Amino acid sequence: MASALFLPFSAHATEDTLDYGLYWFDGNNKSVKAVEADGTVNTVPLKFYDPSKPTIVHFHGWQPGSATRGDGYDREDFRFVWGDEDVITSRSWKDKGWNIAYFYWDQFADESEVKDAEAKMWSANGPRGMRYRLSDGSYSTQHSPDKSVGEIAFEQLTAALADNTSHYVRLSGHSLGNQLATIVAGKISDAIYAGDAGVNVMVDRLELLDPFYSKDGKDYLGDDNGDGNPDWTGERVRWTVQELIDRHNTPVTAYYSSNINDLWIGDKNLPLRAKVAEIWNRFWYLADEVNKHNHVVPFYFRSMASAPPEEVTINWWGNRSGTGNDAASASTDDNRILEMMGDTHYWDQVEGRYTADPEDDQFEIKNY
Repeated sequence: MASALFLPFSAHATEDTLDYGLYWFDGNNKSVKAVEADGTVNTVPLKFYDPSKPTIVHFHGWQPGSATRGDGYDREDFRFVWGDEDVITSRSWKDKGWNIAYFYWDQFADESEVKDAEAKMWSANGPRGMRYRLSDGSYSTQHSPDKSVGEIAFEQLTAALADNTSHYVRLSGHSLGNQLATIVAGKISDAIYAGDAGVNVMVDRLELLDPFYSKDGKDYLGDDNGDGNPDWTGERVRWTVQELIDRHNTPVTAYYSSNINDLWIGDKNLPLRAKVAEIWNRFWYLADEVNKHNHVVPFYFRSMASAPPEEVTINWWGNRSGTGNDAASASTDDNRILEMMGDTHYWDQVEGRYTADPEDDQFEIKNY
């Protein structure tokens, strides 16, 4: 992966504009901004956010080329289109009484080098600072914040959810975004322990969707464990996940769908897998690893519409039989996720591998 180039403004540069932050969605894939850059919490219709309902917030990952794609500033959302299927994956969540949101940091995440985007989640003083990309391909710092994306996301979520009475918050993060979801969960936990946030904003479940971590220590992280070497991002995530488990008994799942961490730049973070519920999705109807990596997001959000998948075993004769337990999905009970966590088993998809609808999925429980 080549290093990102700084593209100076031309005489015809696009208007310098920066937008980021929390956006609430309805069941028709329409969205409204939850919090302004200055911290103002917007009053929005109940169809977008109802403080009496449980909430899930999703964090996207690396976004190379998104600012210049299409008409400019292309963003992910909850619509899934594949073949003849056209599904609004947020609808089942709304129908079941959830608030659902995206945290957008796409202009910061639009770097040609993944490690430059990764740094911005952790520090405002990484290799590229807090620069952001514009729709003409240039980069700017004119409106850059003086804090990391992780700090911004923590502040916005705790402000937007301050009046939440459901006492249930779930975070999910895809690829690089799994780090951001974990950073925010950790900061919320710390704030609750310090008395700076209410327990109503505590993260009750954390979902890591085909998580990615780059190799090697990062100078911008420092050396928190005092081993004489800069910390690395997967290490920091692992520490935070362990702390969430120790403090709050937080259910944590990791869904793996590609070989993204087998690349020379990625780290498998095997010690983390031993702490969480480890799930392997086999999207055999997709031919390439990039699509398999990205498809875990619509898979997860679509799975709320179905009952939890069946857990199965396979005997010596190759016959499958149900165990009577659920496997993991968005609709699986938190207590079941807690039962699945640890270094004893992982779950491998053995049915539903050729369909995009999670309804027909089965997962075989396997020993490490």
